[in-house]
Amino acid sequence: MDKSSDNKLIYSDLSYKILGTLFEAWNDIGFGHKESFYQKAVAINLENASLKFEEQLPVNIKYKGKKIGIYYFDYLIEDKIVLELKVRNYFSKKDIE
Repeated sequence: MDKSSDNKLIYSDLSYKILGTLFEAWNDIGFGHKESFYQKAVAINLENASLKFEEQLPVNIKYKGKKIGIYYFDYLIEDKIVLELKVRNYFSKKDIE
């Protein structure tokens, strides 16, 4: 296995641009706010960066061909990257399933 390919991002330029918008929101707002405040600030920054995005995008969850629920992505950016915001300083298994 080629280890050098393990570290490559699929959409590196877009990913770094998104990270810039996230850091900008964090630096401007600071620590300790509700997730919804960060979501609004990030949306403003994504718009200012001229990135196409959809917020709270509903996605049908299916099991064996039957709909069992709906999940809402925080953002779908440029039809390529799903972005989920979390205000905790850790991720749980629940966050990535």
